Amino acid sequence: MDPTQFSVVTGDKSNGIPPTNGPRLGSLKHSNSQVVTPAFMYYTKYGSVPYISREVFEKIVPDDQALFNFPLPTCLSFYQPLKEFKRGLNSFVGLEKYLSCCSINDYAVDTPQGYNKKDNVAIKTKCGNQLINHEKYMDIIEVFKPTMYVTLSISDINLDSSPSAIEKSVNISNRLFKSCLERHHQSEVLKQSCVIAPIQGGYNVQERIRSAAFLSEYHNDILGFLFDGFFTDGTIVEEIPSDLILPVIDKTMEYLPYDKMKIIFGAWTPSLIIDLINSGVDMFDSSFPYITTERNSALIFDYNLKYKNESIIMDISNCETDKNVDNLNEYEICLTNTSHFEKFVPIKDSCTCLTCKKHTRSYIHHLLVSNELLGSILLTIHNLHYFNQFFKDIREVLTNANSN
Repeated sequence: MDPTQFSVVTGDKSNGIPPTNGPRLGSLKHSNSQVVTPAFMYYTKYGSVPYISREVFEKIVPDDQALFNFPLPTCLSFYQPLKEFKRGLNSFVGLEKYLSCCSINDYAVDTPQGYNKKDNVAIKTKCGNQLINHEKYMDIIEVFKPTMYVTLSISDINLDSSPSAIEKSVNISNRLFKSCLERHHQSEVLKQSCVIAPIQGGYNVQERIRSAAFLSEYHNDILGFLFDGFFTDGTIVEEIPSDLILPVIDKTMEYLPYDKMKIIFGAWTPSLIIDLINSGVDMFDSSFPYITTERNSALIFDYNLKYKNESIIMDISNCETDKNVDNLNEYEICLTNTSHFEKFVPIKDSCTCLTCKKHTRSYIHHLLVSNELLGSILLTIHNLHYFNQFFKDIREVLTNANSN
């Protein structure tokens, strides 16, 4: 079986000029599975998408190939059972036909900083911090057998981190990457798994460049790069302004191989997702719809996408924004608000998800205020469907632009 491969389908390839970073279509292939990018990995907790079963998931995404992200903090407890099981994490959780990625952090949950010790990284689990070195980490990856995985690194950096802390995180992460890669090459088990290299450096452009330049030397050994270490996870990501992060991303992109997949995790807003795609990012995760569900809200924003001047432009609106209604932002409505008590209409009239076909806002409001689990299930179905459709429309715009 051939290992996973990523290829750029579109981009600036004319006149023999080296391609520049920008919005592009890509293809991630493994055996009979394929994921077309821009796309997102489905966020999981303890091996499954929160609130929904595999059977329900297959009804949400019936025809699409999917890629699941398994955060180590929620899956570390599987290590001992999986050693006995011997067939990998995908089979253990019933998702053997899908692609998978193992990451170091749970990007949808606020993560405390610190607790790392020398080259030992603190994995923040529900049962407390567990220090692991690169040998232990690679033992775990060999048991999990994911399609791809992020190498061990120090990523708990944010805007408030000191220059010395940022420099230290890059130094340690580079050492850990090299150690993990050496172990990867020695492993017979991981011949079908691919390496994702995490770029560290916080908001310090020079440290980002140093990290990217070091990792790019190993471009033949890796599938892609992860932009990491901008935040300590959770809802804070939604508050990061584009003019703060995009210059760092754009400058770092100049030092990365064009043909490798570029990944960024976290609950980025749809507007910033468009900006990141325009900067050349290929892969995200579904932290944003998960966090939206957690605050009892539904995605409802209207958007119009077009391709102009080699970039995707999005006009966005929420026609239901009302000063008298407790809407958290322009992307969603909060269904615990009393204004939905007698609204016998779908969450979104134009939405074709299972929730909108069968249930009303009034019913979902009742479930949520009654703390019924079905409320979160129905919101998850809608929010994942809506987020998936958003990325489908992005890919359609790029496909049409490339055919013209």
